[in-house]
Amino acid sequence: MGDCHYLYGNHMTVKRVTFLQELLQFMGMEDRLHLEWISSAEAQKFVQVVTDFTEKIRSMGPNRLALRSGLAAAAAHLVEEPKAMTA
Repeated sequence: MGDCHYLYGNHMTVKRVTFLQELLQFMGMEDRLHLEWISSAEAQKFVQVVTDFTEKIRSMGPNRLALRSGLAAAAAHLVEEPKAMTA
């Protein structure tokens, strides 16, 4: 850490993400935020990290807070498989 060419950006990011992770844990939504340092030259690592995190989130199921508020039903169309276009 500290390699960021914006000087302190990565330090501030760690503080912000840590705060958000604690807030999410308080809300009962732990493990739904992930931070990984990836160089623009590490395309394969990026793909793997995004794929792994997506699988992890899917395995956790719907957000409990969204279920309580009815947002899950409203957002369900966002995760459905695309349907074939018909003529």
